[in-house]
Amino acid sequence: MNAEEQQHIHRFLSAGEWYGGLPAALQELILARSFVRNYAKGQIISLEASVPKGLYVVLEGMVHCVREVGDGDEALIHVCEPGFWFAEYAALTGSATLGTFFAHTPAKVLLLPKVQLDRILADEPRYYEAFARLALDRYAILVRMLTEVRDLTPDARLRGRLALLVQMRMKERPQAGAVSLAVSQADLARMVGVSRQTLNTLLAGLGQAGLIEVGFRRIRVLDAARLTDPNAPPQEAEREVRAARRAQRQPSRAGGSRID
Repeated sequence: MNAEEQQHIHRFLSAGEWYGGLPAALQELILARSFVRNYAKGQIISLEASVPKGLYVVLEGMVHCVREVGDGDEALIHVCEPGFWFAEYAALTGSATLGTFFAHTPAKVLLLPKVQLDRILADEPRYYEAFARLALDRYAILVRMLTEVRDLTPDARLRGRLALLVQMRMKERPQAGAVSLAVSQADLARMVGVSRQTLNTLLAGLGQAGLIEVGFRRIRVLDAARLTDPNAPPQEAEREVRAARRAQRQPSRAGGSRID
C-alpha cells in the first residue's frame, strides 16, 4: 500500500464513527500495519470456526456474513457495505471465528493481521479500550436483534431491521437525508426471517406510508425514525416524496380547455 493509497483509505475511514474517533497515532498504526486484499465474487474472506486472521474493514464492494444453522443451512447475519469493520471478536479474543464472511460482489478489504493487532496492544495497552468499544457496539446490536426475533411481529421485525441497518450505515458513512441500503429483497427476507411474498407485502405497506422506496437490489429509507416510532415527525426526505406524490395526483390546469 503506497502513501497515496494509504491517504485515500484514511480519508474514507475517517468518515466512520469508530475509526474517525480514534487517536491520530492509533489511526496511523492501523494503516501502517495493515494491507489491502482483493476478493472475487463468492470468494471466502474468513471461514466460520477458523483461526482468526485479524480485523477487517470493507473498502469496496459487498461482503455477506453467514452462519451455519440446523442441518447444513445458513443464516444471513449481515450485509456489510463499505466502511463496515468485522471479525473483531475473534481478533481480540483469539477464539474461533463466529461466522463466514465472503465477497458477495468483487470486494476490496483492509486487513489488520492479528499478530500486528496484538503487537499494537502489547506496546500500548491503553488502546485496548478503543478496540473493545467496537466489539461492545456489536454486542449491543446482537441483543437488539435477538429481541426482535423472539418478541416482534414480522412487520415490527422488518421495521427494526431496516432501522438497524440505517443506524449501522450512518456509523460507517454519515450523511443527511434519506439513506440508500444496498440490500436485495431476497437477502432482507432471509435476515428478517420471512418469505419473499410476505416481505413484498410488508415493503409495499412501508412504501405507501412514505417511509421507504424500493429499487433494484436497493432500499431507500426516507424516514428511519418513523420506522420504529410512528409518532415521530416526518423527516425532510419523506415530506419531499409526499409533496411529489400529491403533485402527480393533481390534474394539470395549464393549457387545458374546459368541457361543459
